[in-house]
Amino acid sequence: HLHMNEYGKLSTEFYELDKPEAPPDAFDFYETFAREASGPIHEPMCGTGRFLLPLLAQGLDISGSDTSPQMLEQCQKNAKCRGLTPALSQQALQSLRCERAPGLMFIPSGSFGLLLDDELVAAALRQVHQVLAPGGRFLVEAELLQPSPPQTSGTWGGRWVERPDGARLIISWLSQYSGAPNIASSVHRYELVKDGQLLAQEYEDFRVRTYEPAEFRGLLERAGFERIEAFQPYERAVLGTTDDAEDALVFSCLKSH
Repeated sequence: HLHMNEYGKLSTEFYELDKPEAPPDAFDFYETFAREASGPIHEPMCGTGRFLLPLLAQGLDISGSDTSPQMLEQCQKNAKCRGLTPALSQQALQSLRCERAPGLMFIPSGSFGLLLDDELVAAALRQVHQVLAPGGRFLVEAELLQPSPPQTSGTWGGRWVERPDGARLIISWLSQYSGAPNIASSVHRYELVKDGQLLAQEYEDFRVRTYEPAEFRGLLERAGFERIEAFQPYERAVLGTTDDAEDALVFSCLKSH
């Protein structure tokens, strides 16, 4: 039982071809905070670098880490193409170390939801709090618990991306209600097909943890964070109430001075 999804070779390549760049609204949101940061910036779970590298290219003092060697390798390749040399390390969030205490740490998109286990989530948040510089800010997105679970047996969905060599990388997915109301489970199947031949295939169990807004706020408080605010992705206005949030919230919180 993996505590976290492992990205394989095909899924990393699919992710890179499918999402080479961060969504503009998300990027602008994090960029604003990055420009305001006092001190260095660290992006754990940085993946292929779609947030990290453009920020680095703008001259911001940013480093990254990830648990996946495949993702980090792709990030290095992407950096090399852009003439950048990012400081990257293979580290898990719950045991994260930074040489210099960051003034800002951020985990965009659904990455934090890949941590499933209660103890792991609590340990990860405590570690982020510990690593941050006093007065530092943490931004993290939480996927919200949906009112009704998906049906027990689903239908396959899917799409593909074209590789430069003319091969197709196909992703198919099948979602299933797993019994735990706060874990969304699906199987992802990746197939590399060229000239009608299947060249490689890979399966992953994909599980994402979802939260009630008040529950996530409580986790941040227990980890020691203060001044916790919730934003609608990706708007800078603080939500008066979290009831009208749709499927995710961005939480901002501070480590006290």
